[in-house]
Amino acid sequence: MKNTGIILITSPSLKTEENVSGISSVTNFIIKNNSAQHYRHFELGRKDNEKRNLLWFFRLLGKTVNWIYVITFKKISLVHFNLALSKASVIRDVPLILFAKLAQKKMIIHLHGGDYLTKNHVPAWMSGLLKKIFSGKTQVIVLSSMEANLIEKKYNAKNVKILPNCVDLTDTKKIARNNDVKTIVNILFIGRITVEKGLDYIADALNNLQQQQLSFKFYMAGTGPDEKLYIEKFTKMLGNRFEFRGIVSGNDKVNLYKLCNIFLLPSLFEGLPMSLLESMSFGLIPIVTPVGSIKDVIVNGKNGIIVNDNPAIEIANAIKLLVNDEVLMNQLSENAAGYIQQNYNPEKYIGELIKIYNAA
Repeated sequence: MKNTGIILITSPSLKTEENVSGISSVTNFIIKNNSAQHYRHFELGRKDNEKRNLLWFFRLLGKTVNWIYVITFKKISLVHFNLALSKASVIRDVPLILFAKLAQKKMIIHLHGGDYLTKNHVPAWMSGLLKKIFSGKTQVIVLSSMEANLIEKKYNAKNVKILPNCVDLTDTKKIARNNDVKTIVNILFIGRITVEKGLDYIADALNNLQQQQLSFKFYMAGTGPDEKLYIEKFTKMLGNRFEFRGIVSGNDKVNLYKLCNIFLLPSLFEGLPMSLLESMSFGLIPIVTPVGSIKDVIVNGKNGIIVNDNPAIEIANAIKLLVNDEVLMNQLSENAAGYIQQNYNPEKYIGELIKIYNAA
């Protein structure tokens, strides 16, 4: 795509100190790696720990007015709209999408999971709205073939393109992974701290391992609406076996990935989490639930471990298995890193994205 104008791209705040968001990570990645294009970022979505009060309402109202102004009066060549299919996002974002379509702006809608992607029952009014925005010539980006099939069947989506998320691999090339866990195994959760990420499963699993006197340390990084709840829970339960790192970025994040051996993400629903791809690129072994597009990445027993019916017990058993089998741990670690290096090349990602832009 020739650089003929401004691409308006939406996401929550791009500042890591304000927001821990997979959508923000993807947006930062695109802007950084597609420097030939002129992007203008339009911030949509709550900041972490921002309360829904009167101030938040007026801020949202101001964003809506600003959106109308930008779409109407600025020279926007393309709108790249990042959308999660959750109730709050649909209510907030669909009117903005419809206005841009009414203004005849070229647009792509980039989906990032959400419970209304996989839910069997979607309210008729919401289903109608989604069918409306996916109609016509609008290009729709999804993260996997599974997601493509879902939105085509549920919402009659046309022009669906599959583009899995990608990660910057620069720092991973410097890593010499050491998975010697004879003394202690370091376990990581990094991301948005909400109950939907399966943190209660993690708590139950680690409590089980603690009772069995397994030597481990659990690191939690990120922020989110349930941050205080889980800091208190893990601190009380694990004591000095737990460490909260808060929001990490740059070298702090790289060093945390280097320190840890296992990554936990037993989510209730997902798209394709950036934290999963990042952790795997550093050779951490993912233990995950098969939700969203995760099952398109993880091959159980080859580049990670999938837990299903009883996540807490299965997580504990998986960690014990890895600790007691050094050969398996090293093999899964190498396979995880190798899979990301082979399949999530940034240059290839940007090339595919440009093709989608050109077709819009």
